[in-house]
Amino acid sequence: MSRYLVRRLLIAIPSLLGISVVLFTILALAPGDPFGELATNPAIPPSVQAALRAKFGLDDPIPVRYLHWLAAMLHGDWGFSFVSRVNVDTLILQRLPTTLGVIGASLLLALAVALPVGVLAATRPYSVFDQIASTFALVGFSLPTFFTGI
Repeated sequence: MSRYLVRRLLIAIPSLLGISVVLFTILALAPGDPFGELATNPAIPPSVQAALRAKFGLDDPIPVRYLHWLAAMLHGDWGFSFVSRVNVDTLILQRLPTTLGVIGASLLLALAVALPVGVLAATRPYSVFDQIASTFALVGFSLPTFFTGI
């Protein structure tokens, strides 16, 4: 069992790295940046804009920016939110209790419905109840989470 877990964890590391590279690259290539609004503000000189872009490494190539980001993530530095003007870890910690409460409640509700329905469907295979339960399960899994979350 422990070998299985170790093997799965070793598979997860390159998967997470690959996903982070793809997402970071897509977001880096997307139009706009945190200082995009400065370009339209005539009160801020271009030299200040350039200094801010250099300070935060937005002028560096994408691979260099990714390596800086990855090193910061590994050290626990999640960065600074330019929108909220606070550290990202502070924002996450503020919203974590509510998120865990909502996830916990939805998990309990899902288990309260799914376990009895699954047991009844398993005790009566190929019955009308089993077919209806299977159909609802298929529809539930097929719908996107932003739709079912509402």
